[in-house]
Amino acid sequence: MVMDRLGEDGMSNGMKQFYSRLLLERAMPNWVHNEYGLKAGIPRGNGKSLEWRRYERPSAATTALTEGTPPSETQMTVANVQATIQQYGAYTRHSEVLQLQNYDPYIGQMTEVFGEQMADTLDILTRNVIVAGTTVQIATTAASRGAVGGTTAMRMSYAEIREAVATLKNQNAKPLVDNKYVGIIHPYAEYDIFADTNVLASFQYAYPRGPQNPLAKGEIGDFYGVRWVVTTNARVFGSQGASGADVYATMVLGRQAYGVVDYDQIGARVLVKPVGSAGGLDPLDQMGTVGWKAAHACAILNQNFMVRIEHTVGLGTEGV
Repeated sequence: MVMDRLGEDGMSNGMKQFYSRLLLERAMPNWVHNEYGLKAGIPRGNGKSLEWRRYERPSAATTALTEGTPPSETQMTVANVQATIQQYGAYTRHSEVLQLQNYDPYIGQMTEVFGEQMADTLDILTRNVIVAGTTVQIATTAASRGAVGGTTAMRMSYAEIREAVATLKNQNAKPLVDNKYVGIIHPYAEYDIFADTNVLASFQYAYPRGPQNPLAKGEIGDFYGVRWVVTTNARVFGSQGASGADVYATMVLGRQAYGVVDYDQIGARVLVKPVGSAGGLDPLDQMGTVGWKAAHACAILNQNFMVRIEHTVGLGTEGV
C-alpha cells in the first residue's frame, strides 16, 4: 500500500478540491427590443408573410369650392409593409451517462442556457432591423457616421435628447408608453447623460429629493418625455467613426414605429428530447438533446416614428 506524504510538498494526493453545487450566475443583457414593437401573429394555414397596411391621409383641402362645380377627385393612397418569417434555433446533444452521473443538474442548466440564447437572438434580430431606419440624427455638427468622434460634444446630451423628441413631435409620432416615447440606450451613453450639467440640474430641481430621484437610483428613467431603457445590446458600430472611434446608436421610438411577427401555432420554445426518444437514430438509447426553436420577423412600419442618434461615448471601445 502506498501512503500519501503529509509534508509541505506531499499534500497534493491527499487533498481534494471541494466542488460547490451553487452555480454562478451568467451575465445577461436587458432584452428590450421586442417589447416595444407592434405584435402580430400569422394563423395556421396563412403562409409565411404578413402585410401591414396604412391609408395615408390626404393633404388638407384648402382650396374653396366653386359654386355648382365639384372639385377634382381625391386619390387615396395605401401604404403597405411586409415581413416574412424565418425560423432560428440551436441545440446540443448529451449522453445518457452525462445526464445521470454529472454533478450539475445538466438538463435544467441547458434549458436555461438555451432559453437565454433564444431571447438574446430574437432581441438582436429585431435590433438589427430597427437600427437600419432612415431617420438619423448625427451628434452635434458631424455630417456622417464616419465623422463622429474626437470631441465630448459628440456624446449623448440634453441637446441630443431635445432634438430627437422635437423630430418625433414634428413628424406627428405618438408616444409609446404612459404618454412617453421610449429610448433604448447603452449604459455608456447613460453615463454621459448623467455628466450633462443641464440634465443634472433637472434632476436636482425638477425631481423631489430622496431615493426615487434619478441621481440616487443611478437610473435616468423617465426624462424629457422619454422612458429610457438601458441595455448592453444597444447597437454599437465598432470603429466606424472618426479615427476609428466606436459609434453608438441610441434609438428613440414612437408608437407603431416597427412590428414583430411570429406564427400563432409555432411559438418560441425550448425543446428537451430525452434519451431514447430518437428511435432508430439512437438504437441503444444513448443520446438526448436540448435546444430551442423560434419563428420571427421584424419590419419598420413608419420611418418617421423613430430616430437613431449616432454618437460616441466617454467610456469603452467595444463594438457589437
